[in-house]
Amino acid sequence: MDKTVILAKKYGRAIYEIAVEQHTLEQTEKDLKLIASAISENADLKKLLSHPLLSKEIKKDTIKKIFADKVQPIVLQFCYVVIDKDRASILESMIDVYTSLAHEGLGVEEALVTSAAPLTGKQADALRAKLEEITGKKIIMRQEVDSALLGGFTVKVGDRLIDGSVARQLSTLKAKMMQRG
Repeated sequence: MDKTVILAKKYGRAIYEIAVEQHTLEQTEKDLKLIASAISENADLKKLLSHPLLSKEIKKDTIKKIFADKVQPIVLQFCYVVIDKDRASILESMIDVYTSLAHEGLGVEEALVTSAAPLTGKQADALRAKLEEITGKKIIMRQEVDSALLGGFTVKVGDRLIDGSVARQLSTLKAKMMQRG
């Protein structure tokens, strides 16, 4: 296994265990995602955190100035440790590990819904309720649009795929017709 993957798992698990102890799984996830999105959306911040010649104190001070009033102290401390250990380049991977562990701990599952057209709020709510009924877990839905589906939708929950797309139905029909010659 790649060293960066091992480190990401180690750090992600560490912050997860702290969040469990403090009963802050959901808030810690929100805080970590806020930091991750700020870094990914801001090239200057990303450069600053990965710059080899800038001191760790400058990097930590920058994180403090940006996030001290927006995130829990434990999340700030976590970032400081990551910076002290020169691991900022894999922070996003650490957060991914944390998110997976937190979702598992909270009984939450993420579903990726791909549809030919955007779902209405009512459709999304009905689909979420049905998926929660099927999985027995709270569902967090992400939605994507793919016009190649023609109609209907696909849902990916964990390693399961539910394909209710018109494109798949047409493909199945074509295969049956080809078999009959």
